Amino acid sequence: MMGRWRYWRLKTKLLFLTLFTSALGITLVCASLIFVENQNYRKQLESELHVIAGILAEQSAAALVFEDNEQLSSIITSLKRIDTIRQACVYNQQGDVMTSLSGRPQGQCPSVGSSLEVGFVGDVYQLLMPVTLDNEVVGQLFLSSHLEVLRGHIRTFVSVASGIGAVILIALVFLALRLQRIVSEPILKLSETAERIAQDHDYSIRAPVSGTDELGRLGNTFNEMISTIQQQNRRILESRDSLERIVEARTSELSMANRELEAFSYSVSHDLRQPLRAVEGFGQALEEDCGDQLNEIGKDYLKRIRAASVRMAGLIDGLLVLSRVSRQSMENQTIDLSQMLEEIAEELQDISDDVPTEILIQPGMWVVGDSRMLRVAFQNLMANAWKYSAKEEKRIVEVLSRREGRWVAIEVRDNGVGFDMRYIDKLFVAFNRLHTPSEFGGTGIGLATVYRVVRRHHGDISATSQLGEGASFVVKLPVSGDQG
Repeated sequence: MMGRWRYWRLKTKLLFLTLFTSALGITLVCASLIFVENQNYRKQLESELHVIAGILAEQSAAALVFEDNEQLSSIITSLKRIDTIRQACVYNQQGDVMTSLSGRPQGQCPSVGSSLEVGFVGDVYQLLMPVTLDNEVVGQLFLSSHLEVLRGHIRTFVSVASGIGAVILIALVFLALRLQRIVSEPILKLSETAERIAQDHDYSIRAPVSGTDELGRLGNTFNEMISTIQQQNRRILESRDSLERIVEARTSELSMANRELEAFSYSVSHDLRQPLRAVEGFGQALEEDCGDQLNEIGKDYLKRIRAASVRMAGLIDGLLVLSRVSRQSMENQTIDLSQMLEEIAEELQDISDDVPTEILIQPGMWVVGDSRMLRVAFQNLMANAWKYSAKEEKRIVEVLSRREGRWVAIEVRDNGVGFDMRYIDKLFVAFNRLHTPSEFGGTGIGLATVYRVVRRHHGDISATSQLGEGASFVVKLPVSGDQG
């Protein structure tokens, strides 16, 4: 029942609580009245029997002294007019039965010894009273009365009390049906108003309020809250319209900026490359044709010019790659990453490098993503591992994967120089380098490109390292391949 209680309507709950409390109160009152009536009637019955016994004892005293059985029988016979008397016995001073109520054999009268119980015993009331004459006990009088009259009286009283209680309860039902509306109707109207507002999203609706009690204050508070929501919605709509205009303007500006960026990329890839090729070409020609006319300082300057042009060409290429991975569309497919890494490793091994190298690639690694972008990302990671372990006696590069819930984690680690973890925040930012160009060459764009590729795949990348103990890069990609 308690589990269903929360599904009852409010008016049903109020009616049930009212009737339950009333019924409990009526039941307790009736039970108390029945108990009191039973106790009073028992005392009345006991008092009446003591009066009858006293009269009989007084009348029987002389007959007992003179052992006048006829007189005793006449006295006892008078009890037949009393319906409640079940048994009456008169004993002499020695405890012998002199006479009994209905002429039963003497053996049927109880013995007057110490084992005789008096008072209410079972379904009878037993009384033993001494018969005295001049303050001298001359015999005993025993009376036994059945309790049918008492039970009948109590049954009648219970019937009357139950009937009166039922009539009162019925009256309370009609009264409760009317009174519960005083409490339930304002709450029900408030609930109906809230449902209408929730369904129609019409915040101009207000709940009816009557009275200044707690329910009235609740209605007023509810209406004030709805009014506040209405005003906030109005402001939100106004702000949304203004925001849409701002977004439209910003979108237009962004589109223009993208077109300018594409024009810039075209300019970088074509217009800037041509003068760089001219600088490199004329520098090479100058070194070949006029090298014998330059002193050592001039040759050094020329070498620096050519190196700077090569480095600038590398920066341009890196910027173009970084721009492409940020803007090009995604073409997701299932990729055999182990095979892709083997191809990248073969390309790296073609580099003239005297360092003994061991590359360990876990077989059977599969991911979902754009193959062009992922190749760029892992080319940069493998190239970094290759480059920063070039000063070791033996280069070791390992690539392995593991499943982490809904992610597949690909780890690329090496035994190179590592980096200081204090600068981890700068690791994936373009043009930030943790080693000087004199130690290791590079543009500072590679890891920034890796970061953008991984984020385009809705993945994550992290790195751990210690100086002189190598570095570990972990790329996490979604298993489901829901990138976009």
